[in-house]
Amino acid sequence: MARAILFAGLMALMPAAAAQAQDETRMVSGALGYLQRIALPPNARAVIVAEGRFGAMLGEATIEADGKQVPLPFEMTVPANLSGGLSAVIRVQQKPRWILRNLPFSAGTAQVDLGTLILEPVTAMAFAVDFICGDTTVSFGMLDNETVLRAEGRDTPMSQVVSASGARFEGIKDPETEFWNKGDLAMVRLEGRDLPECRQVPPPQHQSYRARGNEPGWSVVLTPETAEITADYGEISHSLARPDVQVLPGIYAFDMPDIEARLIIQEGICRDDATGMPHPDTAVLELGDRMLRGCGGAPEDLLTGPVWQVTAIGEASLIEPERLSVNFTAPGRVAGSTGCNRLVGGYTLTGEGLQFGAMGSTMMACPEPLMEQEREMLDALEQITRFDIADDGALLLIGGAEDRVLIEARRP
Repeated sequence: MARAILFAGLMALMPAAAAQAQDETRMVSGALGYLQRIALPPNARAVIVAEGRFGAMLGEATIEADGKQVPLPFEMTVPANLSGGLSAVIRVQQKPRWILRNLPFSAGTAQVDLGTLILEPVTAMAFAVDFICGDTTVSFGMLDNETVLRAEGRDTPMSQVVSASGARFEGIKDPETEFWNKGDLAMVRLEGRDLPECRQVPPPQHQSYRARGNEPGWSVVLTPETAEITADYGEISHSLARPDVQVLPGIYAFDMPDIEARLIIQEGICRDDATGMPHPDTAVLELGDRMLRGCGGAPEDLLTGPVWQVTAIGEASLIEPERLSVNFTAPGRVAGSTGCNRLVGGYTLTGEGLQFGAMGSTMMACPEPLMEQEREMLDALEQITRFDIADDGALLLIGGAEDRVLIEARRP
């Protein structure tokens, strides 16, 4: 009974949408297709899964072909107010033939119609390891007894070459494509173009996560193997095996009954009440009979990922705004376009704010209006001291003497 009362109180502390969503689900629907003119045999089967944060399964659907042909309609029920990624595979004689990976859908309560999804033929790699290089995912493994680098929709056969450290490979027919692996880091060059530093992608359930709050200071750090809990500015400290995630409408929960604790995570922008720094999630830690409120996730996760298209630079009228972009890549690198030249540089994100380092750029000459726009964008980047995410998802880069929005950007 005490746990039920405490959980009810916890929901009162979370945003109202979470409390309203406790009994809500929603439907995700669409259809599976492929471009090849190949008929499905009667024994074909399609499996569709929706996966959320922490590797949690949100929903699953199975379609038996039984003589039906693509497009194959599907629908599944998922918890409300959780975002996720949808993956699908069509199997023939129990072997995967067509596949789709991690198509994102947003959090909310409205039904989601994804339309007809085009699956790609399966060319499965054995012993494959995935890396994230900025906003590009690459895989390195074996395909038909060949070592292959898979990136940007193509497979490049590779052969190992002599290296002073790590394992280095280059393309058999394209020596300007290279893969150099050093532990969980790698360097990749595609046809002479260097990608940002690559980091091995751990499974979602093994990725680290941190939640924290102020007054009294507390934190929960989920490592791949453990949960580290501190509270009351360090006076309380626990270390235990990482608990499994539980999925409820609108929230994720990690129960730790041995220490009478539970961590609740809800998606949505949370601003640190001491610094104003935005985080991806709201977090509440139940600890005994107390409920401690704070934020969860890394602020950097709000910046990295798909490219941001610049939609405003101060009050200036933009010229060809579709060419203006900012792309944050981990760790601490930024690239983009001023509309005239490509730019590249670094950024620093601390508990207090965001700053950009000196920017390098190409040296192309453009018409004077574009050159002036470039100067305005570079000048604005130099003045940035913090960032925020607007209610409509826009990125706000803030700074200058008046602490105002200097650059606004959105994801297409």
